[in-house]
Amino acid sequence: MIYLGKKSYPYMEEVNDGIVREFQRFLPSTGRALDVGCGRAALGAAIRELGWEVWGIEQSAEACETARTRLDGVIEADLHDSVRVRAGVDGKAFDALIFSDVLEHVYDPLHTLESYLSFLRPGGSLLVSLPNAVVWTNRLQWFFGRVRYADTGIMDRTHVRFFTFRTARELVAAAGCEVSHVSSTPYLARAMLPLVKRALPRKESDSRPDPRALIESRAYQRYMRYVYPLERTVASLWPTMLAFRIVVRGTKLANVNGGAAP
Repeated sequence: MIYLGKKSYPYMEEVNDGIVREFQRFLPSTGRALDVGCGRAALGAAIRELGWEVWGIEQSAEACETARTRLDGVIEADLHDSVRVRAGVDGKAFDALIFSDVLEHVYDPLHTLESYLSFLRPGGSLLVSLPNAVVWTNRLQWFFGRVRYADTGIMDRTHVRFFTFRTARELVAAAGCEVSHVSSTPYLARAMLPLVKRALPRKESDSRPDPRALIESRAYQRYMRYVYPLERTVASLWPTMLAFRIVVRGTKLANVNGGAAP
């Protein structure tokens, strides 16, 4: 992918810990989930390991090829393609609906949520993860009069919507869900992630890093086990400043049917 004549940041697999923690702490031990914009399904695979049946929607044929080896079912379609999505869902009802780092890429996130709620049973959980637009690194840049887009992260060039904790909660509530819980993932050590990714070993065939190189590295696993819990605790003291992702869990109200999906 090319932006302004420059190669895009190499894709690296990552599991959204904020979403996984919601499943571990608050949701039943089993159910059926739909991951909208599932990518290669690293997140879906982690949720499936918890005992859930997981389906995904993804438009990239390359990503779908990998996702099919990890999920119970994959619908290859643009998330706005109502005909293909509805045909792929085939009347299934879901206990959880996941939008992990997806809605910032669409022009009308509220309409998108309202549409997909028709797939979620009443009382089911909507889990939305969004980048925190007012994280400390952005505030520093804006203070010095700089607005710089990047190939990944909060200021990703493909983001068309930006959110704070308040607007993320308002989005979920406006879609027809009761906001049940708000959490976040930290942005402390993660601020150095671009440098870490550039240092990863490359594939011999095309000089790109292996997408699994980061999360399968011993250093990353030790970080997640020993450092990340402390980092998450520190960030929770001032989440509007120190959070990377905003994670909102909503419960679909009984009188909400959702729009014409999607």
